[in-house]
Amino acid sequence: MNPGYGLVKTTLLDYPGLVSAVVFTAGCNLRCPWCQNPGLVHAPWVSDLWSEDAVLSFLAQRLKVLQGVVVTGGEPLFHPDLPLFLERIKALGYRIKLDTNGTYPDRLAALAPGLVDYVAFDLKNAPSEYSRSAGLPVNPQKLGRTLDWLREAHPYSSEVRLTWVPGLNDMSHLDEYAAFVGPGLPVWVQAYRPGPVLDPAFASVRGPTIDEIDSVVSELQNRGIDARKR
Repeated sequence: MNPGYGLVKTTLLDYPGLVSAVVFTAGCNLRCPWCQNPGLVHAPWVSDLWSEDAVLSFLAQRLKVLQGVVVTGGEPLFHPDLPLFLERIKALGYRIKLDTNGTYPDRLAALAPGLVDYVAFDLKNAPSEYSRSAGLPVNPQKLGRTLDWLREAHPYSSEVRLTWVPGLNDMSHLDEYAAFVGPGLPVWVQAYRPGPVLDPAFASVRGPTIDEIDSVVSELQNRGIDARKR
């Protein structure tokens, strides 16, 4: 059962081109040590969660201000009943952006066409290094199937995101990362920001420099990836 939702009432940054709200689902199947939403991974939860009806009531009241809703986590697809929640948001008239860790390709493929308008896939590392970034083993075939689904179902309305975490991500693995992503999807590289995270040992890990991020983008571009800096 979903214990509730976090809510950012207004953002100009999270949904490309749209004024949006961000809804955070609680619960995740991964244990990324650098996760910056630690109160939404597992119990005990953060204390200010909203009920589903309260979130929908807020969204209904903000129709004249907001254009989109970003559903993120945690991991939204951790909850089998997520489509029902998305349908209630869609019925209000919003465009929906879904953030996912890519480990539920079957649930993605089962979404009704048009239910989500934009999808962002957090692909955290090269497959051989994935367990370090995810905190536990992940089947790379599931990640690959998510990439294939994005290319087929959302070729112009999706993105791959790479959060560069010093000590977990390394330039020596970019060949493998680029080969795994393959063609046809933009990869946005963003910097890890130190702060409260799931594993306290990572709270003091430094963020990458601008030059480091620029180098990652450049190296991915040299390998044929449509890489961009965020």
